[in-house]
Amino acid sequence: MKGRGLIFLFLGALLFASIPAAGWVSGTGVVDISRSVVNRMEGFEYYNAMAGDGSLDMGLGAKDVSKPGNELGTRAIKLSYSGDVPLVGQKRVESGSLFSGTKTSIEEAFSATEIEKEQTTSIGSGDSQVVGTNTKLSFNGTYMTSSNMHKLFSTDISSYQRYTGNFEIDKEISFGGLADRRPEIALIVSPEASFAEVGASVTRNYEVANSGRVPVQGLTLIDSRVGLVSLSKTTLNPGEVASAVASFPVLYEDLPGPLNDSIRVHGVDFQSNPAVASAFATMNLIRPWGLNLTVTATSPCAQAGDVVTYIYTIDNIGDLAISELNLTDSIGSGIIPINITLSPKESIVLTANRTFTETDLPGPLTNSVAVLGFNSMGEMVGSSTELVLPTC
Repeated sequence: MKGRGLIFLFLGALLFASIPAAGWVSGTGVVDISRSVVNRMEGFEYYNAMAGDGSLDMGLGAKDVSKPGNELGTRAIKLSYSGDVPLVGQKRVESGSLFSGTKTSIEEAFSATEIEKEQTTSIGSGDSQVVGTNTKLSFNGTYMTSSNMHKLFSTDISSYQRYTGNFEIDKEISFGGLADRRPEIALIVSPEASFAEVGASVTRNYEVANSGRVPVQGLTLIDSRVGLVSLSKTTLNPGEVASAVASFPVLYEDLPGPLNDSIRVHGVDFQSNPAVASAFATMNLIRPWGLNLTVTATSPCAQAGDVVTYIYTIDNIGDLAISELNLTDSIGSGIIPINITLSPKESIVLTANRTFTETDLPGPLTNSVAVLGFNSMGEMVGSSTELVLPTC
């Protein structure tokens, strides 16, 4: 309904009852809204009423229930009002009783000529003891809240807030048992399982979500393959997500695989209660066919006059014998024939000495090295690498 006129909305006892409720109202005119719930089996009461004369837009969200045995019912409302006559509202949520040993209550009242409000109300059932509201609003008028919790012979908590004027507020009020307030985080690693060739670079993605009801801080993520991984955020409010990316090379020494890695993330809430999540990732290795060449130098750097020894290691990492081997080095004297046949899994080590001269300055000296050969099927195989030697 849209336009001027009378709007009367009565939704009855259905907020946290078994009867579903949803809808939207938009219009200008007299507003009179009320609803109440009394559930003696679950031990809670709910009352909400509003009255005014102006322009109103209001919608109700849907009920959300999660975790059997620790169920949490939520109801969301969006409200927008403006008018010369203030919109006056009152809300009360109560759970438990003095006879059961614990009683909690949250009350809210306002009188405003302009108000924009988004609010989610939560009440637990079963083993859950959560009672709370999460409110975002801006208004011109008066707004107040009062909340209390009483545990027989142990705890009394109360809070009162009142604001008059033009304000914006973002706040949460929540009471609950220890299980409801325990920090929780979830970890997702992708890919969980994949294939990679030796020599390839593998990229791994991480997502850490705050799946609990309290903020978590000091988040650290450790991957057994790459070590400490830097997260985009180390403090997460409920529902927020942090991400990270890490890369690592697949080495010949990793064969035959698979690589089985464990990932763990750890954080604490503001009372130092721990929150931990873990995941696993598996990388199946694709064995390369042919030769593998590595080149190292006996010195990490060189200056004019130094003699540097280069070490060439050639591995047959295939399943066939390889012969007619030839080695080339960009700073050498051409092709070096190697009169040997390498059987599968065999290797050969060669060395060469070179004097670092004035013509090599200012450096660095770069060696581009390659080895070629033919396997027993007549197929050409090879490998290449590069070594950079800086000046001292």
